[in-house]
Amino acid sequence: MTLVEITLALALMALLGLFVTGVVRSVLGIWQTAERQGRGDLAFNSCYELMAADVSALHTGPRGWLVLDQWEALPAGEDQPAWLLPRLRFLARAEGLPDNPGLRGGMEVMWTLVPENATNSRLCRLMRVTQPENSEESLQSDRYASSLLRGGGGIAVLDGVPWVEWIAMESNGDQSSITEVAAESPTVFPVALQFNLERIAGSARERPPSLDETVASSQTRFKLRGTMPLRASSWALVDFEWVEWTGTGPQISIKNRGERSTVPSSHDRGASVFFPRSFTAKLPLSAKGRRIQP
Repeated sequence: MTLVEITLALALMALLGLFVTGVVRSVLGIWQTAERQGRGDLAFNSCYELMAADVSALHTGPRGWLVLDQWEALPAGEDQPAWLLPRLRFLARAEGLPDNPGLRGGMEVMWTLVPENATNSRLCRLMRVTQPENSEESLQSDRYASSLLRGGGGIAVLDGVPWVEWIAMESNGDQSSITEVAAESPTVFPVALQFNLERIAGSARERPPSLDETVASSQTRFKLRGTMPLRASSWALVDFEWVEWTGTGPQISIKNRGERSTVPSSHDRGASVFFPRSFTAKLPLSAKGRRIQP
């Protein structure tokens, strides 16, 4: 073989090696992304199963009650409205709850969001609070329930949750995110609860895309720097502002600004842009919401 032939052979082998390396890296990246998404699905499924077990234990007798409302996690500021987070409270049968084997009677249950760090982030923890029905104060009290959350009460089920929504679904087709069924009343419960959750985890939280330029409060196109997640909802969180977006990056178009009770704001270059994944599930209530009378 001549020197030229050897040089060409080495060059071809180098090109082939680069091609194989690129393919391997691409396959590994896809596998790692799928694995992270699988872990996210498992985390949501675990959360859903616990919540579904709680809801299925709803006390539908005369003492039973259910409240779906909001609590004020952060009061209104000069440039931001009050930060209101959804909250689900109800009376359950203790023997029907997954973590109360052998207990009898009523158990008050609350599911809600609590800010991870209210000063510089909209990310929250999905919390679960339980206490016996005959406690000194009831979770039906807005003051007591809110103070319990501000004091760190409850167990964290999921972190990195910027948005949760429970929707009461009535037998006549009506839907509402605010409802109340009082105890000792003939009012029936909703037939089901729609549970919508958005979560930011893994690389979407650790290495989110950032703004490549300063953004004005009226701007409708964002230029991003970094890698966008493969699967994301149509919502994005920039600082304290929710926006509705479309596109593929690095340029995205903003359909609506100041969504979800936030206000359009200016954002500095380098600000993180979080793209959450959306999950949804239906929580049917026992006896299709019918109250069992004595």
